[in-house]
Amino acid sequence: VAKLAAPFIPFLADELYRNLVCSLDPEAPLSVHLAEFPPVDGALIDAMLENDMAFTREVISMGHAARNRSGIKTRQPLAEITLGGLSESEKETVNRLSSFVHDELNVKEIVFTEELDTFAQVTLKPNFKVLGPKYGKGVQAIAKSLSTADAMQLKAELEANGSLEIEAFGETYTVEQSEIDVQTQNREGFFVEVDARKFVALSTELTHDLVLEGMARELVNKIQNMRKDADFNVSDRIKLSVETSSNLVSESFEMHREYILSETLTTEVVESAGEKAFRVEQKLNGELAILSVEQV
Repeated sequence: VAKLAAPFIPFLADELYRNLVCSLDPEAPLSVHLAEFPPVDGALIDAMLENDMAFTREVISMGHAARNRSGIKTRQPLAEITLGGLSESEKETVNRLSSFVHDELNVKEIVFTEELDTFAQVTLKPNFKVLGPKYGKGVQAIAKSLSTADAMQLKAELEANGSLEIEAFGETYTVEQSEIDVQTQNREGFFVEVDARKFVALSTELTHDLVLEGMARELVNKIQNMRKDADFNVSDRIKLSVETSSNLVSESFEMHREYILSETLTTEVVESAGEKAFRVEQKLNGELAILSVEQV
């Protein structure tokens, strides 16, 4: 590791090397920068795994983009993400590495489909200000052709080639990417991200159980931050008090009690905090609660 890190963090890598290698091996070079760089073992390269991970990261990146536009925190679990436009081998890839998609996007299910219309409407319209001077009355023919064609197919072709060949009323028009406005209108309850032929559709409908689980994750986050602010050691066990008039917070705490206690190293839950407790009023997804933590 010190050898691999040497080009990027030369001083720290050298310190590591001298402490871990030179101190034990009197015949080792005096510096990591005088040592031979590790040879590549081609037999250990798994090209399929690399390609699979690269594709899965693309899907996750699109999912994050949809989440960011929705304004829903990643800590809030969602019911499902729908993936469309994938080949059979790409679906197998996602299924093999599905745990990464679940963990990164915090979704319960992954669903495959070929129907984008269920989640969003993609439309391609000519940029009249640009194409008007270029093609004159032909702009209307281009607009009509775009409105009746397969929008997803045209969008993929446009992104792949940077232009489109449009035939209308016996004429052929070459339209550049900058001359077309691509619009994606989400249907209610979904946020969609489209990239060439593939798309992801994130379901934003929150059931009561999902809201409670999201509240539990928010509680854990606030308690962990309080542990840091109170300067507790990472391994310290704590007493916890949650004072609230919110039924949502109370119900969430009871339903996910074991998860919250385990994540925060809580060994005892008390009704009211002691004098030595670190006490903070918190806002949990809009609900007020006073949280108190104390070292055991």
